[in-house]
Amino acid sequence: MLDKRLKLCADMVKGSRVCDIGTDHACLPAELLKSGKCRSAIAADINEAPLEAARTTLEKEGVTDRAELILSDGLKNIPEQGITDIVIAGMGGELISRILSECPWSLEGKNLILQPMTRPEQLIKWLCENGFEIIDQRAVSCRRGSADGRFFYTVINAKKGSTAFTPTPIFEQTGKLDLSDPEAAEYVRNKAESLYSAGYALRDSGRSEQAIKKISLAAEMIIKTGGRPMYTVKDIFAMMDTIAPMKNLHKGDNSGLLMGDTGEQVTKVLFTLDITKEAVLEAVETGAQVIISHHPVIFNPLYRLEENDPACLAFRHGIACICFHSPLDISKGGINDIIFDMLEPSMSLKKLSVLEPIHPDGSGYGWVCSVGEHILAKELGHLLHAAFKCRIVRYTDTGKQIKKLAFCSGGAGSTLHLAMKYDIDAYICGDVKHDQWITARNNDIALYDCGHFHTEDIVIPYLIKRFNEGCPGLETVRAKADRDPVDYIV
Repeated sequence: MLDKRLKLCADMVKGSRVCDIGTDHACLPAELLKSGKCRSAIAADINEAPLEAARTTLEKEGVTDRAELILSDGLKNIPEQGITDIVIAGMGGELISRILSECPWSLEGKNLILQPMTRPEQLIKWLCENGFEIIDQRAVSCRRGSADGRFFYTVINAKKGSTAFTPTPIFEQTGKLDLSDPEAAEYVRNKAESLYSAGYALRDSGRSEQAIKKISLAAEMIIKTGGRPMYTVKDIFAMMDTIAPMKNLHKGDNSGLLMGDTGEQVTKVLFTLDITKEAVLEAVETGAQVIISHHPVIFNPLYRLEENDPACLAFRHGIACICFHSPLDISKGGINDIIFDMLEPSMSLKKLSVLEPIHPDGSGYGWVCSVGEHILAKELGHLLHAAFKCRIVRYTDTGKQIKKLAFCSGGAGSTLHLAMKYDIDAYICGDVKHDQWITARNNDIALYDCGHFHTEDIVIPYLIKRFNEGCPGLETVRAKADRDPVDYIV
């Protein structure tokens, strides 16, 4: 008499008096009464027509003497006396949540069997946040009418508890399903496919942050079922766009997907500051389909193609190259914020202003900071040497305490003149030229050249960390070729 969905609901009934909300044809209470599992039942619906259909079913099964028909909007007109189990099946998760929230009496001690047709994650979230405990949860597949294919549902057995909490996104999706059960695993995989589809639509419309949340959650669900998630080059680009939004691209910079097919599947990504010939060959050897770098693999126009050129080599081997240059310098949490976070604990830095504003919102390169814990120029040099892990630090020793400083990653020696406008005592950068050293000495400024490579390579661990968080199941590795291209005699 019952389909698999309602049979599973019936299996979770534990007491002697059941209340079926939204009973429709009353198939569930009729079966529970006829089988003897329940001694009495309430069949309720918000409309008269379903109640008439319910009456017909109950009469046909000969159980009308133990059943009560009640016209009710949810639980509003239902008397509490004697009810042991409440079944709410065949409705959306949000509607079931509303019905429970509007119950006129306490649900304490009631056995709840809830079967959402849509938005089960909304129901699970509501249950957790309102102090309900999910005792059991199972998945079931059914066919509807003559339609081809199967439809997957979940049935949740819950009771009122004492502890409310905010569930994780993955718990909202999978709850307490036993994923060793084939139907539960297939149910989760189907939900993951829906999330992928939604994520791809968001990604293709340019909403990378919302897209990656859905794609990441779908990947985590696939992993829980024992599968391995697959990403595309387009997904990897979208993830980078959440870390360093392309809207921050500085005019004249060449960032983005500079090489490769957006639809290519990706299981491994190689990270490096520069895409060198060695880095490309390492990607080929280790099976990485994508290289992510800070510096563009193509910055100036190529007037001829040479086999040993990294861009040509990557193209030849089908390696996608994603390069985020100025967006990673400027972005919140990007290179210059990383430098701030490295130095702040030792000197109690406080951000005063962006060193070189670029965009209308005031974002740009570097920071000007006050120094809470004043430090001598030579001491700061030693601190920078340890922080950036560079072989040498070149600097001008003013012999005075530093109360205000500025810094900018990479080849920012050329912006010394901008930093000087802020009445600074020290400026930290890379690639300082001779005339800039002279200018610093003439103006009694402690100037530090920590090297272009060392002031920017600090971003690679940050990128790998963000990808591990945002793209579960993706193999991420730092290139062995990612090293200072300069050799030193010290």
